[in-house]
Amino acid sequence: MNKTLLGKLTLATIGLSLSLYSFAQEAPKAADIKVEGYQLQAEGNKLQAQANKLQAGGYRLQAEDAKLQSLTVAGYKKVDPKDLKSKEISMELPAAKTAEIFIENSSRNLDIKVWDQPKVKVVTTILYEGDASKVTDAEWFEKINLTFRSSANTIRIKTAASGNNFYKINGNIVSWGGANFELASNESYAGQGKAKKTVTIYIPKENNLDLESKYAEVVIDGNLNKLTADITNGGLELGDVSKLFLRSKYSNVTVGNIKTAEVELINGRFIAKDADDLDLDTKYATIEAGSVKKLMVRSTNDEYEIEEVGVLTCRKNYGNLRITKLNTSIELDGTNADIKVRNIGSGLELIKINDKYADIRLPMRNVKNYNVAYQGAYSTVYAGFEKKPVVNKEETKTAPKGEAASASVAGTSRNVYIREHIVENDSDSHFTATVGDGKGAKLDLKCQNCTVDFK
Repeated sequence: MNKTLLGKLTLATIGLSLSLYSFAQEAPKAADIKVEGYQLQAEGNKLQAQANKLQAGGYRLQAEDAKLQSLTVAGYKKVDPKDLKSKEISMELPAAKTAEIFIENSSRNLDIKVWDQPKVKVVTTILYEGDASKVTDAEWFEKINLTFRSSANTIRIKTAASGNNFYKINGNIVSWGGANFELASNESYAGQGKAKKTVTIYIPKENNLDLESKYAEVVIDGNLNKLTADITNGGLELGDVSKLFLRSKYSNVTVGNIKTAEVELINGRFIAKDADDLDLDTKYATIEAGSVKKLMVRSTNDEYEIEEVGVLTCRKNYGNLRITKLNTSIELDGTNADIKVRNIGSGLELIKINDKYADIRLPMRNVKNYNVAYQGAYSTVYAGFEKKPVVNKEETKTAPKGEAASASVAGTSRNVYIREHIVENDSDSHFTATVGDGKGAKLDLKCQNCTVDFK
């Protein structure tokens, strides 16, 4: 081995020794690592203890909040609802048979009762503390924003939302519709939760009622001669009514039997029993009705479910129309309006439909005599009768070669010719049919891109 190679090996050995010494000096000892691990663990336990303490503090705050929820501040004084007293207050006014009753309501539930006495009476319950023996019912009504007045031939009742307000009358704290305890009707405050806000109004059956209500539920117990109602973001439930004029938005309405009604409904539900004459203008709604003798519909994207109908006139776009039994006639004009009739009475007179992109079911098994005229490209028709393709006739002034072409197109000239052709392989697009003697009901349908089932 020469001296040069020996020198290089010696230098490499010295460098490796220095690197190992440096690593030994910089690397942490195992004991030091263990001590630092204990320190970190101790710090983690300390943080966990602080978190537990904060959580316990949160529970205490939550408990305090729950405790404060049961107390309400009126002025600078805390009032425990369980310590309040309840009192029924009322006012009444005479009502002539011709008097109109107007009720304007917001955010308070109404319980309207129909009775046989010639007067209107308003009843509700307030909560208070102290001595209220000297406070009149009229003062109570004024403080809780409930007005009850008569003028000329009208009686007006107005209820305004009280929010979280508390009132003082002769030093007495009064609540009617507060955040933690609310108006109760014919019941004492339960002490926990919110009691139902209700105003009870007694009205005579003979008088016409005009009702406007928002953000509340209204129940009319009894039958009325005439009701005009405007309901928004709430609900209305009533019995039988002779005449009904209803406008409703974002509400659910349930009615008994109706003689005549005009209804405008947007985004809601309307349920009725039987009706003589029903006029409906609806959008994005659900309609359910029993037996209707005469029904007129203007509908956009609604779901209709009618048990039985005599005469139906309808303009409907989108949605469904389902009828359990059709007795006399249906005339419908629409687009994307599916029609499904389960049964058609033998006394049927007319079915006239102009629709597009729809599924239609018209079972004709119970009708023995009728004639059909159908037209609609790209349709599929299922029928138990023979379909006769329509012959398209086209008049032309073109005369045979060598003859004059100036003759009159009157159907009698020898120079006028009729060209006939049959639409082949598409009998569902344009056909007629006759069942029995064909002198009974008339079916006139135009429906493009439809599926029609007459079976």
